[in-house]
Amino acid sequence: MAENTKRNLELIILLGLLAAIGPLSIDTYLPSMPAIANEFGVPSSVVQQSVSAYFVGLAAGQIISGPFSDRFGRRPVLFIGLGLYLIATLISVLAPTIGILIIGRLVQGLGASATPAAGRAVIRDIWSGDRAARAMSFVMMVMAFAPLIAPILGGQIFTYFGWRAIFWLMVGFGAFLVMLVQFRLPETNGPERRAGVSIGDYFRAYRYLLASGRTWGYLLAGGLSFATMFAYITGSAFVYIDYFGVEPEYFGFFFALNVISLTLCNWLNSRFVAQFGYLNLLGVGIAVSVSGTLTLLFCSLTNTGGILAVVITLFIAVGPVGMTSANAIAGLLNLYPQNAGAASALFGVAQFGFGALAGILTGVFYTGTPVAMALAMTVMAGSGLTAWLWLNARYGHVHSTDI
Repeated sequence: MAENTKRNLELIILLGLLAAIGPLSIDTYLPSMPAIANEFGVPSSVVQQSVSAYFVGLAAGQIISGPFSDRFGRRPVLFIGLGLYLIATLISVLAPTIGILIIGRLVQGLGASATPAAGRAVIRDIWSGDRAARAMSFVMMVMAFAPLIAPILGGQIFTYFGWRAIFWLMVGFGAFLVMLVQFRLPETNGPERRAGVSIGDYFRAYRYLLASGRTWGYLLAGGLSFATMFAYITGSAFVYIDYFGVEPEYFGFFFALNVISLTLCNWLNSRFVAQFGYLNLLGVGIAVSVSGTLTLLFCSLTNTGGILAVVITLFIAVGPVGMTSANAIAGLLNLYPQNAGAASALFGVAQFGFGALAGILTGVFYTGTPVAMALAMTVMAGSGLTAWLWLNARYGHVHSTDI
């Protein structure tokens, strides 16, 4: 029993590190965005497109990586994805123009897409129901250390070595993950689980999954609420650094406050999900997030409270995003144990597709104040709550552990 617990803990840490490639590739880069805009001589909205491009890559790549991990196994897909990620990161390091940087970020997202698609499927290979939601919460708690230290580390690297050195850090982390997959990650989707099924069958699974109203409920509720965080990620550097005058090397400390909130909410979710069920806690998380975004929008429109109001309301709005994601993906994967990769991929498409939209809205609305970020966050969180209300009204009579 002790050996099994130790192995599960090791697996959760490993999956958390794989999931951390996303925030590491985004959050280390945030403090340098205003400086990148100055170096290339482009508006801030153009640099924000490099964030949206990464999200588009993450979304699009999972359409392929999910079914491929179902058909050929989790490990091969991870190796290919991480290899592509390393190549794209090198392109970003050497980018002579903002256009090349945006292309590099797009391809980087395509490569990184293998880690959430295959990683979430590994969880469903081993656990199910509320136990999967609990495991997902623990994985996200491990992952939360990346956004906790990434912007602080990125700010320091940028201050002393410039923004391109941040991408060299990504190269090193990607190589480290390749070694972890090679030596510590077992294949949880072995040949016996894949026998007699063609790759076409797995792609056709998308049509089967999307024919279900429950699928759409979890995709919209989880994806839209998760996109709330991406509106924050896209706009926060310009709000703190350009609007409030925070030095880039200190930006990470403000960012870390919201990571603490994310970690706290994930811990609470792991503590109570078995008692209340993931469908109920999904709704609670989205409702809390909406309350935070509405208050942030009010403070931004009325210039109330200054930077302190922004910090407090972001703490409330961003924190529940981790628990909503964990509960939504657990609910979705529990519906389709034989198509966990495809279901995981669809959820990734929803997360990062809506995330890219949130980033674009933040850039389009941007006027040099926090209003654009607050408005985009409110639109995403409010839409997520609407989707959950429909899901709960339609299917709430079915207990989450029985779905």
